[in-house]
Amino acid sequence: MADDLAVRPRPGWRRALRCFWTVAGGYWTGSGSRREALGLLAALLALNAAEVALFLRFNTWNRDLFDALERRDADVVLRELVVLVVIVLGFCVVTSTALLARRRIALGWRAWLSARLTTDWLAAGTGGAANADGRIAEDARVATEEAVELFASFANALMTLSCFVGVLWALSSHPPVTIGGMSLLVPGYLVWLALIYVCTGLAITLVVGRSLVRTTDHRQAMEADYRAALVRVRDTRMRSTAEGAPLARLFGAVAGSFDRQSGAFARLEFFVCWFTRFGLGLPFLIATPAYLAGVVTLGWVMQAAQAFQTVAAALSWPIGNMPRLATWRASAERVIALHEDAEAVATARQPVASQRAPAKQPAW
Repeated sequence: MADDLAVRPRPGWRRALRCFWTVAGGYWTGSGSRREALGLLAALLALNAAEVALFLRFNTWNRDLFDALERRDADVVLRELVVLVVIVLGFCVVTSTALLARRRIALGWRAWLSARLTTDWLAAGTGGAANADGRIAEDARVATEEAVELFASFANALMTLSCFVGVLWALSSHPPVTIGGMSLLVPGYLVWLALIYVCTGLAITLVVGRSLVRTTDHRQAMEADYRAALVRVRDTRMRSTAEGAPLARLFGAVAGSFDRQSGAFARLEFFVCWFTRFGLGLPFLIATPAYLAGVVTLGWVMQAAQAFQTVAAALSWPIGNMPRLATWRASAERVIALHEDAEAVATARQPVASQRAPAKQPAW
């Protein structure tokens, strides 16, 4: 049976988020799970804030270290090496604890959503959506795990951006640079250049990665059809060679969808690789004129370069997470479709009499 999601009209991002929250948001609002869910979420946000604070300290460490190297101050260099060890240990503790928090949230959310979808599926009986077992086992897992990872990284990007934009703006406030007899000083120029760079990259990414959601959705549908066919063969105990041809055709469809998704991934990866690698060297080129003019130190160059890269990385969150967003949306839409199909079947099975309210008697 072909997956029915393939013929459904694709909802926009806003409607997909709203519908997914309607289906899965009960984990965060229900009386049985709300306290644990919100407690873990608060802990995760606190860990993200601690990680951003460590990034800020690492940013100033870059300046202090390279200023000491420029002065050839061995004592300060040795002290900064000790500071580096402490910062790295802090990163290790925070990131590993945050990983445990994310996985605990994802597991609890998956358990809640799987229980709801299973109830819907059993209530719908044979009239439910195709491949319902695969959606509950796989799509519910992907939708919740990817949602947690996306939210955590987005929250981290917002926190990072709110802190490092101020750092980058302050670093832009140095004495004017004289180039060709002209004195140049643009307030916050490092921030504006980071915005221009990232906005350009984001626009190109949206064009290049437009087909990724569609190809990811199609591949998951073909994978689900193939799994369902294998289950039918197993349950009916049909082992004849006649069953091999349909299975081979279905696997051919899986392979074709895999190739199309690979092409979409490759096009996006090509641009993301160029954008990321070029972004590593761009801030040094931007900071070079001020250093050559003698208005800043080497430590300023290193601090400004790292702050620029950090702000660019936070602003380019959609670029780096485009494949993950595509995977989440494809699974979320399949979870939504399963819930809607089960509701439709349950509504259709209601007795006609119960859907008609008895006529009221005249008041006289």
